[in-house]
Amino acid sequence: AADQLLMKMLAALPNAQRSTADHIRQRLLIDPTWWWHDPAVPPFWDDLQKAVYEDRMIEATYQKYNGEITEKVLAPYSLICKSSLWYLLAERENEIRTYRVNRIHSIHVLDRPFSRRCDFDLPEYWQIHLKSFEEEFSDQNYIFRIHPDLITTLKTFLPGRWKVTGQEDERGWLTIYLNLDSDMIAKMLVFGLAGSVEILEPAGLI
Repeated sequence: AADQLLMKMLAALPNAQRSTADHIRQRLLIDPTWWWHDPAVPPFWDDLQKAVYEDRMIEATYQKYNGEITEKVLAPYSLICKSSLWYLLAERENEIRTYRVNRIHSIHVLDRPFSRRCDFDLPEYWQIHLKSFEEEFSDQNYIFRIHPDLITTLKTFLPGRWKVTGQEDERGWLTIYLNLDSDMIAKMLVFGLAGSVEILEPAGLI
């Protein structure tokens, strides 16, 4: 479908612009999905899009980060794709919240419309949400000492979530600050790099 649409767009362009468009097309490609990303579409995707488009309430079965399964009645405002992950912005109990679509197990579209907030602006809300998330996330700090050969690995797997601080110790190891989602993620990192990492903080993780 994308190829057909592109052909129609190119055909509609004047000849001079058509050659320019093809020139760019052969030199720039944006693929927003991550490696090994699961492209499977959830079975309720069409219903979710319909509910967002038509401003209709939904009942959703949602799995929290800790694994708890909950039932929620939501007013679905918007769908956002960030780094190949889809998020649902929905109002619940007079508060707009963010839900990861891949944690939704099922939805049921209700025959109940809702009224969107007249002052809601999606781009503005998302930028404020991102800033708030980064500030909250920055409190979940871990301090490790690692072998310098691991810096390239951290750049690849934890972009934007770490920084080197201080100087090398007598062995040449580096002290780094890390922002991670939870102790579980920190433990996975420590065990995965066993022998090349030491925990400095928090003390409870040592």
